[in-house]
Amino acid sequence: MPLVRPTFVRPCVPASAAQPPRGPAWAFESKLDGWRWIAVKNGREVRLYSKGGTNFSARLPAMVEALADLPIRSAVLDGELVLLNPDGTANFYELMAEMRTRRPDESRLRYYVFDLLHADGVDLTPLPLRERKADLTKLCRKSKVQCMRLVLDFPDGDELLSHAIKLNYEGIVGKRIDKPCASGPCKTW
Repeated sequence: MPLVRPTFVRPCVPASAAQPPRGPAWAFESKLDGWRWIAVKNGREVRLYSKGGTNFSARLPAMVEALADLPIRSAVLDGELVLLNPDGTANFYELMAEMRTRRPDESRLRYYVFDLLHADGVDLTPLPLRERKADLTKLCRKSKVQCMRLVLDFPDGDELLSHAIKLNYEGIVGKRIDKPCASGPCKTW
């Protein structure tokens, strides 16, 4: 398999549903109230993109520097940029206000990652989510990057939704663990 350069990948856009799907092919994650973010690492160079492809790297130098220390030569990560309140909850409106400033306060920002789309020259998007998530979990365990957190998944969507409502999360996302990565709108998320 030829090695490929890490590049921006247009993220998957989940379909809305009235209730979580059921079955062993699905895993569920809390939907944090933040800003969808793609991080592209190539050596020590890191670029941070919004879901639409706008490069915000120059605005977040501390996060760029931290992600450059990931224990991997190249990677494309999919996740959510979140601003945390003092109680640990996400605050979308403060995130938007902070990102409009010239120098956002990066001390309250966290990058919650939930997918690894590229690793060390290999495009992982054709692999099923369960394999990509296993590789991401290994990377996060080896990482000492303080601003990055792994989004955990759960097998029971109804139970996670109940907890998400109690904790005032934005919702949950169900993902087919046996499917490859898709860009744009899809029914597997």
